[in-house]
Amino acid sequence: MANRTYSTGRGADRRQSHQAPRTATDGGKKLHVQTSHFVDPHYPFQPLPTPNGPAPYRYSLARFLNSEDIDAINHAGVMVLHSVGDTGDFRGQQKDFVAGMMTEDATSLPAQRKPAFFYHLGDVIYFAGDIDDYGNNFYETYENYPAFIVAIPGNHDCQPDDPQDGPVDPNKVPLDGWVQNFMAKDPSNLGSQKTGAARTQMDLPNVYWTFNTPLATFIGLFSNVGETQGEFHQDQIDWFKAELAAADPDLALVVTVHHPPYSGDTQHTGSSVVYNMLFSAFAATNRYPHLILSGHVHNYQRFTKTVAQDNASFDVTCAVIGNGGYTKLGRLQKIEGAYPAAPYEVEDGLTLEQYDQEKFGFLRLEITKSKITGHYIAAPYVAGATQAGEIGDSFEIDVRTHAVTTI
Repeated sequence: MANRTYSTGRGADRRQSHQAPRTATDGGKKLHVQTSHFVDPHYPFQPLPTPNGPAPYRYSLARFLNSEDIDAINHAGVMVLHSVGDTGDFRGQQKDFVAGMMTEDATSLPAQRKPAFFYHLGDVIYFAGDIDDYGNNFYETYENYPAFIVAIPGNHDCQPDDPQDGPVDPNKVPLDGWVQNFMAKDPSNLGSQKTGAARTQMDLPNVYWTFNTPLATFIGLFSNVGETQGEFHQDQIDWFKAELAAADPDLALVVTVHHPPYSGDTQHTGSSVVYNMLFSAFAATNRYPHLILSGHVHNYQRFTKTVAQDNASFDVTCAVIGNGGYTKLGRLQKIEGAYPAAPYEVEDGLTLEQYDQEKFGFLRLEITKSKITGHYIAAPYVAGATQAGEIGDSFEIDVRTHAVTTI
């Protein structure tokens, strides 16, 4: 008989020695890409902060870019941005390595293709979003990065102090660090005095919010504190459906959420709650995004979900970009003893197009009226190094048809 305690990590009287890694289902012959239940330890749903004003929590790119920059985007007909999540791990310098790559990319691009902003996908600060960690692990990290930074929170931005890890701050409120730095009342406030960084705080309207830009609408969700599952209350779900319906049908539509709907990682598979909420809302409003961006999982994965509708089908691209600085990269499940060869058909209508579990990196998006072009840029971590990354994956999404092509 197999040793159950050894294989599962669970012993008598709720004792636990470790958490067994998730493995492929069907005897190791198929990739498992969703979790349908919470795994301990699990924090209960955390209350949300008071928004900066009434719904529908919309924010314009013109709030922080000057009119000349907006005019330049409109004239060129292209908007460039960076995106990645899971950056603020104080235990290593991987976050600074990625920030250096992003800075190098931003400064080397031609004038008409400079990134307009960096969209952070959550887990800005590990492990509990502490206010006093922002100076060293956010403002100093991005001291030389030239673009403004917007964000959605991740589960660690919302996590309470863990009494098992040390003293609990009795004054800590979930999300207080994220709120202070991304929902500031005065966006001219310096984010950090002690680091000498010139970056000021951001005045976003809410933890879930809509970002209106000349060439794309970004609807950002907050999936709360769960480590294995996202959670949403009905007020956010209702808001999300209304924002999907209101989004300009002539522009690219991007949805962001920290917990991904799909992931083949051994530590973090995708969240069935997130998947069900998203695709139920898409079906109810008949508005499907071109792209879903997520973090949470500490590597890069790109999936294509094919949706059948009215005797036709179209693609929704789901990208996980969570290798922005968490010190330990996540590994995919093995299929019959080996990592899957991409592209890999997970199931009918779902394909893992590409992944990277060896390098740290970020995603550069170039958006026009007709297409979204994505370039995943990465490099193996070298302590103390500053280097340009290399393109490890490229794809193109047709805004009119949703068709996605690997390029």
